[in-house]
Amino acid sequence: MHALIVEPSPTYQRILSRMLQSYDFQLSFVDSATAGFRALTQQRFQMICVAMYLPDLTGIDFCQHVRQRDSEVPIFIVTSETDPELLSSALTAGASDIIRKDDLPRLEESLHALIPLGPFRYNISGKALYLEDSLTVAKATDAKLKRLGLQMDHAFSIQQALQLLDNHMYELIMTDIVLQDNETGIEFIQQLRADHRFAQTPILAVTSLESVNRRIQALQSGANDYISKPVLDEELFARINNLISATRLVEQLTRERQRLLELATKDHLTGLYNRHFLTELAKRRFVDANRQRSALATLVLDVDHFKQINDQYGHQTGDRVLKRIASALQAQCSEDEYIARFGGEEFVVLLTGCTLNAASEKARQLCKTLQQLQPEGISTSVSIGVTCLSATQDEYFDEVFARADKALYQAKQQGRNQVVTLAP
Repeated sequence: MHALIVEPSPTYQRILSRMLQSYDFQLSFVDSATAGFRALTQQRFQMICVAMYLPDLTGIDFCQHVRQRDSEVPIFIVTSETDPELLSSALTAGASDIIRKDDLPRLEESLHALIPLGPFRYNISGKALYLEDSLTVAKATDAKLKRLGLQMDHAFSIQQALQLLDNHMYELIMTDIVLQDNETGIEFIQQLRADHRFAQTPILAVTSLESVNRRIQALQSGANDYISKPVLDEELFARINNLISATRLVEQLTRERQRLLELATKDHLTGLYNRHFLTELAKRRFVDANRQRSALATLVLDVDHFKQINDQYGHQTGDRVLKRIASALQAQCSEDEYIARFGGEEFVVLLTGCTLNAASEKARQLCKTLQQLQPEGISTSVSIGVTCLSATQDEYFDEVFARADKALYQAKQQGRNQVVTLAP
């Protein structure tokens, strides 16, 4: 099979080359759309990988031109762009998939779905551990796993296997069921599943026993699959490929879930919590504080004259100033002190278990720290409004925030770069 890589960066050419070599592709590299079109007239390709930005065209334009004469060839656009409209335009232009540069393993998964592979051409790499008391069987299995792209470590006993697991990472663990010295693979599997480090590692049980109950016991102990001796190569390859592919899919879904969680809770510029998340969090914290009659303080900070910074230095510099201020706030606050960018140049800090006096002192320290920060070489200061939850009656975030915001307004009116505290 032939693959065309249209990528101006030598670094990404090398990365993609390493990723595709296990597919036995014959790779052709070009660094521009013009050179890509010329290559397409000279050779039939089974896959095209193109960068979003080329010296002469965009990857989207390149994709549109290719689709005018070939509607079937898989085209992958590789990019660091996150703009949904731009990515949607790429798919509309005929791209088979969009591959983020920070998630290149997705290219391998897309290739599995779109490109027919031969029975032994699985895209697997990494290391496997095999617990097997027969050296002959272990050597034969090692030769088979090498054909898949897996390096294999061999252990004769559970103790040896556990020692290897303490020092190496494995894509797959295989174990025979019947071992020497009255050990069993069932026992080994149970020990692995009791250790959180190996909760998601795929385990393949290998058995020569015909007992259905023993196979069920292996699965109930935590094995993901089992295979019977004598092991057929094709079956071994297929089962290992399925186990590792499923594990990688779970890992990808976990990463995607984490990314979506961050999008839902974090401010995209500063990495602090966003307004929506802090509001929801504050509701729970205020209910708890009211019930327990515990202290809870709120700070509202605003960067003084921030519009002048944007006007004089530009919005990109303004964004960098906000990021530096956010980092400084994080450095000054502990894990149980929640910071959010509430909008524009305004930040809110929720201090659980903090009295009004302690919150006022905290605010003065922040005011001093941020005045000395000099982000991007620019003199900056903040005004801070401080208040706390009433100790005698139930209050909730909206009304406490309004009081802190009123204190902030007073700080602005009194000349900025100061702290104003309002008691409940």
